[in-house]
Amino acid sequence: MNFQEKVFKATDRLRERAARRVEGLRQSLVVLNKAGRELNQVARLHAGRFVKQNSPLVSAARKDVAELARNTFATLTGTPTAKKPVRKTATTRNRRRKAA
Repeated sequence: MNFQEKVFKATDRLRERAARRVEGLRQSLVVLNKAGRELNQVARLHAGRFVKQNSPLVSAARKDVAELARNTFATLTGTPTAKKPVRKTATTRNRRRKAA
């Protein structure tokens, strides 16, 4: 066996090893991709549930913080905060018209 044949045989063995490794990596990548897709689905599902369950809590916290900010501003500036005007219902307006 001459040197050229030895080189060819060595490269064939290396090529076989590389092909086996590549095939193993391909299978691993397929499994990882599938697991990643499933993880994304589960994450989206749980994120949606989390938002639905905690939205009332966040809304209440937003209102509390806004009220606290208004009160703090009023205390620091010494001016009372403007309260929202109370709207009178149609029946109250109608009673006033009839009385007049």
